[in-house]
Amino acid sequence: MRGGSSERLVVRSSRRRGDTRARLTRYITVLLAALLGGGGSALLFLVPLYADPALSALAADFDPIPAECVTERRDDRLGLDNCTWASCREGCTSDAYKCIQLHVKYKAQAEDWRPAVLYVNIKGCGYPPIVNCENFTLSYGYVGARYPCYWSRADTTVVVPRWSRSEQVATVTRTLAIPLFLSGCAGIGLCALHCECRPRRRRRPPRRPPRVPTLTLDDTAVYRLA
Repeated sequence: MRGGSSERLVVRSSRRRGDTRARLTRYITVLLAALLGGGGSALLFLVPLYADPALSALAADFDPIPAECVTERRDDRLGLDNCTWASCREGCTSDAYKCIQLHVKYKAQAEDWRPAVLYVNIKGCGYPPIVNCENFTLSYGYVGARYPCYWSRADTTVVVPRWSRSEQVATVTRTLAIPLFLSGCAGIGLCALHCECRPRRRRRPPRRPPRVPTLTLDDTAVYRLA
């Protein structure tokens, strides 16, 4: 009886351990799946809103030394055909029916004055509170306004009032590197839990036993004589 009871206790404890492992695996799977889905959703949301403008700003290659800008003309336009571009627009997905276009001239260091158009950023649009078109227009939207600006070395007809390369790099890092790192870790964790991620070793074929030579009648005769 004692032996049977001890065996039952061992079976029960092994079952409990198996149930605990299964529950822990289930909870970890749910957590990693949520992390993977959240990282993918974050990429879909952050890339068009933050990462794409930051990458475009880095590609524009703005001069880090500010130039002197003067607003020369302001055009208030109506209609989709007339608003092909805007100096500032709140929202980047819909077309603008009403827009303000600011034409400026800028002077970089000892060079001559150059004509350009002023954008709130490289895309000319954004979302509050980062982009506030009302304050932008009040600060730069009147003729004769003077202010420092940054001109693009990739397109010398584009200037922006604010520019920081380190800020754009930090934005790209936050919006791309962190979600990709978390999603990658979650994917590796799920693979380790439920898949055979290690390469399978090839089984070596069993060694064949050495063949025994078959003796002919002549060979047997020789052995007998010996």
